[in-house]
Amino acid sequence: MNLDKRDRLVLFTLLGVAILFSLLFYLDINRKIGIGDREVVGTIFFKNNIVQRKFEDEVIWEKLENNSPLTNKDTIRSEAYSDALIRLKDGTEINIDENSMFNLDLTGEEPNLEFTQGSLEVKKNDTQPNQLKITSAGSEINVDSGNVKIERSKERELSLFVEKGKTTVKQQDGKSVAVEEGKKAEFKKTGIEIKKIPVVLIAPSSQKLFYAEPEEVSVHFQWKIESGYENPILEVSRSPNFQMTLINEKVEGTQADFKLKEGTFYWRLKVKNKVGSGNEFSEINKFFVTKLESFQGESPENGTIIPFVQTYPLTTLTWTKLTTANTYKLIVSNSPKLVNPIKQLETTANQISYDDLKEGTYYWKVIAKSSFPDTKDRESQVLSFIIKKQNSVPAPKWLRPSSGTEISAEEIQQNQAILIWDGNAELKSYQVKVAKDSKMASVVFSEETASNFLVPNWNQLGKGTFFATIIGKSKEGKETETSSLLSFTIVDKKKKTEPIEDPTENKPDRKLEPRLEMMSPNGTIVQMKGKSSLDFQWKVTGVTGEKYDLVLYQHTGDKKTAIYKISTKDSKHSLKDLSILDEGSFSWDLSVYKDSNLLLSRKGSFILALDQFKSLKPSDIEFISPKRLYKEKR
Repeated sequence: MNLDKRDRLVLFTLLGVAILFSLLFYLDINRKIGIGDREVVGTIFFKNNIVQRKFEDEVIWEKLENNSPLTNKDTIRSEAYSDALIRLKDGTEINIDENSMFNLDLTGEEPNLEFTQGSLEVKKNDTQPNQLKITSAGSEINVDSGNVKIERSKERELSLFVEKGKTTVKQQDGKSVAVEEGKKAEFKKTGIEIKKIPVVLIAPSSQKLFYAEPEEVSVHFQWKIESGYENPILEVSRSPNFQMTLINEKVEGTQADFKLKEGTFYWRLKVKNKVGSGNEFSEINKFFVTKLESFQGESPENGTIIPFVQTYPLTTLTWTKLTTANTYKLIVSNSPKLVNPIKQLETTANQISYDDLKEGTYYWKVIAKSSFPDTKDRESQVLSFIIKKQNSVPAPKWLRPSSGTEISAEEIQQNQAILIWDGNAELKSYQVKVAKDSKMASVVFSEETASNFLVPNWNQLGKGTFFATIIGKSKEGKETETSSLLSFTIVDKKKKTEPIEDPTENKPDRKLEPRLEMMSPNGTIVQMKGKSSLDFQWKVTGVTGEKYDLVLYQHTGDKKTAIYKISTKDSKHSLKDLSILDEGSFSWDLSVYKDSNLLLSRKGSFILALDQFKSLKPSDIEFISPKRLYKEKR
């Protein structure tokens, strides 16, 4: 079929419009929505897997992370094998299980929770005078105080369990009925049926956390059977609907013990009514089993000396971020026993910076406050650091590349060749010189920069071996000593550095020194344009690790924020959710564990950029964290 110019114009116009709106739809569905001036009413302080939120005036669902703020009239939903703990500003706690959804409206004097499906538990703060009204499919529940559990699925009508406190329900005819503590209400088409809960679950309590050491833990179950019921059967499942039951056993007496591995579990008891033929169930309690995460102070390392000349240094204290903690208490003291602390702070972040610590020796530790009831807080070891006045600012130290390194044309083309050194807050600028000789007589490149990294004009340098030095300059114009000499070679292609060994050659057995090498990304600029993942790789020699913990941090000014954590048994990992990333400076920590013991730990750093980075001049680049880079432990 032949099209004339007019038809072709119409066709291409329609195609262009379709592509444009498809692009706009893609950008809209993947964009991060800011809270703006919305009223914050609570926080998700713990979650498993995927939990999402939708603002009242938006149609896009976005993933929520631990310590994400919730705003008024948000709709919250959880996917399969997901759950979350939510704390409102008035102290009310909401526990949402998998495949559940609700909308929270705190407008006016009567807070309302519209429950759609799934199961949730509400712990109403007794000090708050207002009732919490829960509505679902025309039914209304008013919680004055205490704990209630609500269940609703496609197959079953709404069920209410009153574990503690006072609750009233409104029937279809408008009359209110009180549901006392220890009773349950089933909302049926014929009306509301109120029964006594046949079994009281004592332990483990709802939201209880157990630590598997190292692979499993013995869980103690305890209950109380009301008169008129017999033949108890203990059921434990991964699902609140008990579709897949892990334990389904007859039990004697009022207690039993079972060993369980890591996961989220639901448990209940099934009993037989002595006067009837049917079975009845207790309420459902949820508990967690998780591996004991390593918790320690990270920076400054024990015994670190932080020098300064005139200005007190910015000292940043960082520690491990735990998924099971909602707040951290930092204690800093002049005493090893931390008596008479000079700094105490509670925060939800895993770092804090001080710029007013004077010369002296300091001791510090962090207490992680558990998100779960009846679970002990975690404490880090006591670490020390020294703030020491010096007569002059120390010379800058090279971090990347290592001396003697080969830099390939491919690395230069991909913007992965970058000079990085240890920065200092008291230095205003750095003078970088590159020469063809070790005596720095034949300088081929010289530039002054305020950042602690630089991308030279590699094409201008050409191929061959080069040498580089740095001199720092203070705000008063005083120069530091010259740094150590860095040598590097620019080549077309790197040579293979691993020697080929003769398998027939007899060699004595040698025990390699344990070593962890951060292969990538490390000390490079990573171009993300067109990529679907951020790939991490590392290499361990001299020891066999069973598990690796990877934590990714984003640096914004002096702030270091953990944005991602994963545990894996592989020596590589691909981060698929690129929505959590932004252009800028990042670092990542890797810890190697065997038998739950920490063997090795290293740090890597890199910069994320898009293609437009290629058009920038080195002088246009400003490092996000100018104070210092986080370097590998050696």
